[in-house]
Amino acid sequence: MSETALSGLFHMPGISATAMATYQEGRQAASNQQHQDAIRYYTEALEFEGTPNAFKARTLEYRGLCYWLLGQFDQAEADYRQSLALSADSDQVARARVRLGEITDFRGDYAEASRIFRQALQEALAAENLLVIGRARRGLGIISRRQGNTEEAISHLTQGLVAFRQAGEVREQARVLTSLGRTRHARGEYQPALSAHQEALTIFQSVNDRWRVVQSLNDIGECHQALYDIENALHFHEKALALATEYNANLLKPEIQRNLGVDLVACGRYQDGLNYLQEALIGATAMNNHEQRALILYNIVRATLRQGQMDAAGGAAKDLDEVAEELDADRYRALASFARGELLFYQGEREAAVAELNQAMLAAQTSVDRGVLWKLHATMSHVVDNEDIANVHRTIAAEFIRQTAEPLQDPKLKSGFVYAPPVLAILHAAGIDPDKL
Repeated sequence: MSETALSGLFHMPGISATAMATYQEGRQAASNQQHQDAIRYYTEALEFEGTPNAFKARTLEYRGLCYWLLGQFDQAEADYRQSLALSADSDQVARARVRLGEITDFRGDYAEASRIFRQALQEALAAENLLVIGRARRGLGIISRRQGNTEEAISHLTQGLVAFRQAGEVREQARVLTSLGRTRHARGEYQPALSAHQEALTIFQSVNDRWRVVQSLNDIGECHQALYDIENALHFHEKALALATEYNANLLKPEIQRNLGVDLVACGRYQDGLNYLQEALIGATAMNNHEQRALILYNIVRATLRQGQMDAAGGAAKDLDEVAEELDADRYRALASFARGELLFYQGEREAAVAELNQAMLAAQTSVDRGVLWKLHATMSHVVDNEDIANVHRTIAAEFIRQTAEPLQDPKLKSGFVYAPPVLAILHAAGIDPDKL
């Protein structure tokens, strides 16, 4: 006989105590990042006869999240869509829809993901569901960042953070801090990015969210990488990869492997670095993660060019073009044009290189971080024939470097950046004393 079972999520008759207990086992397994076990429990809970659709819809939502974290994206999407189909109340509709938006974003369909997030936001506002309001705002912020609109991204993310604070959702606050950190990074604002990632790390550690601890370590390392603090970047990325392997967090591995590849190339360990980049590319391709594919290919082009491997660089640049078109975002068009421009310069086609680098600059003005912009202008200063124009590019590159260096609070980190050989070369060429930054 069915009996009323109460939980923090379900206050309704028609859920047997056994079904609820199985569901709660799934929740506990998911909390412990034992996602395969959680899927088994959720599947068992769904098999109980006579349970209300509201129970099935919530269980499918949570099972879909576990599938997603395991990289089983088709199963995740199917569960989210089935949850939507079974949902009768606006609250659960909004919950399922925002999850569908997250997986659509992950796959790189930004226009469709944005549409889904906006619809979820409207539904959440109507239902006064702070949790989903925050998630939809975070999703819209992430989409805005990926498309290069960082001002809009910060606006959405800040509103999302307010919603989560009102709801008392500590873990979700940390997830927004991660997105804010990545947005600040995308603007070349590395000090606020580091602060956001460090705060997120502290929260994730306090709630024992091991997968997101790994993510935060990777993000902190990427900030150090951008500032040429390669020793610390390597430390964070090696630790992140070791923990990702220990926790079977395969979803996170391509991004970490990409960063390790960049670190090792920067250390002069080119072949080891390229091996990691190639492994990252295989993983990102298998997951159909277009954004990571683009970032990996961009770094493969730069690494192979510096080894004189023109065929490998050309192949990667061509693949990057295709991914950039799939993503349909200026940030990745800028990276693709930058890579093509460098390749043409190395091949001795100076005029064509200038045209490509100009295309990169047009796409990069509002969509690329200062860390890429100063490198782009520095490259252009070497490619153009006119010395006056070259000096203009050096001056612009030096200004982006100044904007990057001045906010840094750690004197050692700041000194390491301004005295990194590529940075120092631009400062000297522009007649700027690094000690005065």
